[in-house]
Amino acid sequence: MKNYLNLFLLSMVFITVGACKSNDDNVFCAEIYIPMVSNINYLNENGKDLIFSDSPLYPVEGIKIYKIAPNDQHISFSFTINRAQKFIAVNLEKIENGTFYIQLKPGVIDRISYTSKIDEGDPCRDYKLTELKQNDKAGQYDKKTQVWTFRK
Repeated sequence: MKNYLNLFLLSMVFITVGACKSNDDNVFCAEIYIPMVSNINYLNENGKDLIFSDSPLYPVEGIKIYKIAPNDQHISFSFTINRAQKFIAVNLEKIENGTFYIQLKPGVIDRISYTSKIDEGDPCRDYKLTELKQNDKAGQYDKKTQVWTFRK
């Protein structure tokens, strides 16, 4: 009888362990809005930093980023300055094609167009930035630093 009880308990352990499934396939996608962010910096043709150098041509305090609404109203884009890693982080709208403007100083304005697509490899199917252009000239993306560089 004792052997039957041990066999029964051992069988229950195997059945219980076998019934547990891995939840590795289940991914929790946040229900809060997470913006698509683009990190941007400007260099001159010789590679000199135009925003974060000791004497910048375009000081960060004067930078404005906005889009233009159909009624020609300027709508500010949210952005932050990362002085340590030397980039401007711009919060973009999650759309396939968008345009915004960076005013580096009065009279110096760049039209920035971007393309994004839904990342099929992302289980949450979120947008991923695929291209950024400054006045129709493609920006350079550094995968290591995750910064788009524009030349002036």
